[in-house]
Amino acid sequence: MSMDGPGFSGFDTVAFDAMGVLYRSADDVADLLVPYARGKGSDLGDREITELYTRCSVGAIGTEELWERLRTRGASDEEYCGRHTLTEGTLPLLERLAGAGVRLACLSNDVSVWSVLLRRRFGLDRFIGTWVISGDIGVRKPDPQAYEALCAAVDASAPGRVVFVDDRPANVRAAAAAGLTAVRFGPAGSDPRAVPDMAGLGEALTRWAW
Repeated sequence: MSMDGPGFSGFDTVAFDAMGVLYRSADDVADLLVPYARGKGSDLGDREITELYTRCSVGAIGTEELWERLRTRGASDEEYCGRHTLTEGTLPLLERLAGAGVRLACLSNDVSVWSVLLRRRFGLDRFIGTWVISGDIGVRKPDPQAYEALCAAVDASAPGRVVFVDDRPANVRAAAAAGLTAVRFGPAGSDPRAVPDMAGLGEALTRWAW
């Protein structure tokens, strides 16, 4: 069945990871947050910054407290989120899938406020109707509860009909263990089955739509 047809029979839902899949940076803490915080005056080490981010990403602290505890000056959620970029080909693929009647979701380890700012900035809400964010549910992938929350949010009675796309092997393995159809995104490396880009993902989904 072509993605230009009326729908899919092989799966009901495609759920995307955010960082490293929808958005280009696969390690947003190292690539974006650490240099941003340092540019705003933080003198904390990488490990301390990561620990504070992790607490914020499960809703234990808010972003106002995060910026304060990072010892930044003049940092803001909006300015920081402006550093993210979309992965090439994201919007065309989302439009094709949504146009074919596929339900789209996102399961992401992210700070709640930042997730909202980013999806609005890039217009992803036009296509993705369900967002399951660690800052909202209080757990991060690869915790099994994260995948349970995704299945509950999309009302998936058959988890295997949910295709989950993530760039991190541990998250892909955990999704497969939860019964989802798990796909590794990004350069093949040690995984020859990985889909390298959005064009490759679109091709794979077309093959699986039987």
